[in-house]
Amino acid sequence: MARVGRDHEGCLLMSSRERKPVSWRPQSFFSHQVHSVREIELLNQLGGMAVKFRSPRKSRPHLDVSGGQSCSMSLWTTQSITGFLTVPQLETDLFTIRFVNSCRMIRRNRSDEHLGSPGYAMFVPFDAMRNEEASADFSAISGTVTRSALMRSHQMLEGSPEAPFPDLVPVAPVDTLAMQSFRLCFERIYRRLQLADPEIDLLFPLLEEVVSYQLLSCWPRRPARARPAPLATSNAQLRRAMDHIDAHLAQPLRLADVATVAGVSVRTLQHNFRRELGITPLDYIIDRRLQKVKSDLSSENNIDVTVAELARRWGFVHISDFTQRYRKRFGCTPSETRRHDI
Repeated sequence: MARVGRDHEGCLLMSSRERKPVSWRPQSFFSHQVHSVREIELLNQLGGMAVKFRSPRKSRPHLDVSGGQSCSMSLWTTQSITGFLTVPQLETDLFTIRFVNSCRMIRRNRSDEHLGSPGYAMFVPFDAMRNEEASADFSAISGTVTRSALMRSHQMLEGSPEAPFPDLVPVAPVDTLAMQSFRLCFERIYRRLQLADPEIDLLFPLLEEVVSYQLLSCWPRRPARARPAPLATSNAQLRRAMDHIDAHLAQPLRLADVATVAGVSVRTLQHNFRRELGITPLDYIIDRRLQKVKSDLSSENNIDVTVAELARRWGFVHISDFTQRYRKRFGCTPSETRRHDI
């Protein structure tokens, strides 16, 4: 057996014929020291991480990676004498934030690539990643945050639920006080993770909010420019999709039907929603239905209708899931809305 590291519970991750590959999982704190190709294989199989590591050379690899991860965000440090290559092993709607301390990293996306180096920070979508290649003597502190969390924070900062997703630059200099403060925020969170505090799991959603607000406040944005003519067609298609959704919220909705009405493929429909609104079509449908329930809860005409009945009216079958989504969207329970507004 060969030791790879320890997970958040201090359990050794070791090779075994009985052990099966471990998919991504939340970890309050993990620490892996890899010094052989076999240990890289074990890390990829049992580490529960979002990427697979590969050694770019035939020589003996050297990699240290430690941090924590949850469904809301993750943060980790990476050090490598030999360099390494990573490729994604899951699909998820996240953004990666990275501050390179030494040497460089090339991020290759499906349509472009970006270079991370000391004095610069990277902000790149995880779902566009083909691979990342770190040079020898590389070190960095990195993190991820969900698109939905950034969108919520952005709409709160803008004071409008209609605010489109911000167009942040993929590589930015860390030359302002705000960017330097953001980096220090990353480092403080990492030190907190090292304490292996069992309550850190409860703090992850709060940390996600702090990171989201600070990121949106300091990160440079691309200059506003006139949109190219072809986008007008995409906007018209998106409007037709949104109108169809709004007109059929109380009925079962299939993305294929919405795409047909809009005159586009399902893939294009999803792309247009993410590009223009920063959310998926499903997120939009759920959000509009939640708003309808909230409106009905605030109406005296529905005072004798139960919360469950109103939820089912707008397509929510599982009441516990509905209540959780409602609380996350509006910051209170459906019953609290009814007591406050009626």
